[in-house]
Amino acid sequence: MNNYRMTTTPAPTGPQASIPLPTVEPSGVRPVGPLRYPARSLVLLGGVPGAGKSTLLNRLYGLDGTETGTVLTDDGVRIIDSQQSRNRLTPWLWWVPYPAWRWVVHLLHYARLVAALRAGDPVIVHEAGTRGPIRRLVGWYCRTLGVGVHLLLIDVSPDEALRGQKARGRWVTARSHRAHARRWRRLLAALAECPATVAPGAASLLLMDRERVGRLRGIEFTPVPFGAAR
Repeated sequence: MNNYRMTTTPAPTGPQASIPLPTVEPSGVRPVGPLRYPARSLVLLGGVPGAGKSTLLNRLYGLDGTETGTVLTDDGVRIIDSQQSRNRLTPWLWWVPYPAWRWVVHLLHYARLVAALRAGDPVIVHEAGTRGPIRRLVGWYCRTLGVGVHLLLIDVSPDEALRGQKARGRWVTARSHRAHARRWRRLLAALAECPATVAPGAASLLLMDRERVGRLRGIEFTPVPFGAAR
């Protein structure tokens, strides 16, 4: 599987902003950046299509949306977006309507995620997070590898998500948009009642709106000491 090595500028220093479960960021509180996580971590960047996940990754890591494989930064962080899998498959399947091979994109996306986790480096994955079974499977697999799962969720209204899709030039179908929005509402309701049930085994959760995400200055991972077991 292809890896793209990107040059990144070190993010400014600041106090830790990752919030342990079951705490969710209170409204009206400006987030502090950069966010810091342990080296052996998976950050699941979640939100409905158009929430701003790709925009955040592009801004922090210099991606342009044309990558066809996992991005590996100078700091050893692996960035995974399903768009990378779609880009890789498009030269062979461009003539087939995308809905007919979307499942292949998802399959390759999760295969790349498994490969990245097994490599032992910190991972940031672009993932809607609205599908409960996927969250639970990812959490289970990470536990088998000793990887901590940290959820960074971007909350936007359906109208904001549609504007975001238009801005990025990629749309989901109206039916898919409604399904994502419906599942997202259920996820938020579950967060209000008992956040720990949303992602069993998750080490932290941070819920942010689009404005706060735009102010996020970076995502950092604690380096592994020389000679320490990975």
